[in-house]
Amino acid sequence: MHAKLVGVPGSHPCVSAELMLRYKGVEFSRLDLPNMSHKAILPLLRYRSSTVPVMTLEGKRISGTMKIARALEHFVPRPTLFPESDRATIEGAEAWADSVLQDGVRQIARYSVGHDREAMASFLTAPVMKIPASTMRAILPAIRPVVLLQMRTSEETARTCLAALPAQLDRVDALLAEGVIGGEQPNAADFQVAPAVRLMLCFDQLAPYIEDRPAGRHARAYVPEYPGRFREAFPAAWLPF
Repeated sequence: MHAKLVGVPGSHPCVSAELMLRYKGVEFSRLDLPNMSHKAILPLLRYRSSTVPVMTLEGKRISGTMKIARALEHFVPRPTLFPESDRATIEGAEAWADSVLQDGVRQIARYSVGHDREAMASFLTAPVMKIPASTMRAILPAIRPVVLLQMRTSEETARTCLAALPAQLDRVDALLAEGVIGGEQPNAADFQVAPAVRLMLCFDQLAPYIEDRPAGRHARAYVPEYPGRFREAFPAAWLPF
């Protein structure tokens, strides 16, 4: 069995998909598309979705991490992503991470690439549409303005998402304390939560407040390395910690 995963550089949901594929022992290849341009390219590849990750497995095209988790569970039942003894609780945590936690840090990242000129290049460590990363970094100054036009996040949205971080991290810590995630055997919620928190640790301004709490340790355990760095991307007065 072999899967084809399609993503974009730096995407934390794509990291979630990779973690689940590795956990299931499914061999896969990955194709990265240019960020934001992927919305136009995916339909040309016969995917219905305009968001990543998308995956082809056993002839089926699957879009989104939650659907990918269930497709993997169908084709490779063991090891399970959804232990029956606590499935409802795990699915609740998974859905919250997919809809709330992932999007909050996504909006913060989109705002930040427009305010830290070095950030975008720091995530380009692998080929994009088979173009070497070094070439992509070389042409980035020419395409960066176009990408930023499509990646705009308002100051109000960024500040709202930053303000929500303490409560979201408290919830991750609570999920760990309750044993919903962070147990001996990983589950689908682990693979949704950890990459989102790990992306937060790429922010110089956020990492000191996150790395030593349970959520930060859990994220590093699942994703030891995450390419990319945001330096000073927003005023210190916006920090909610």
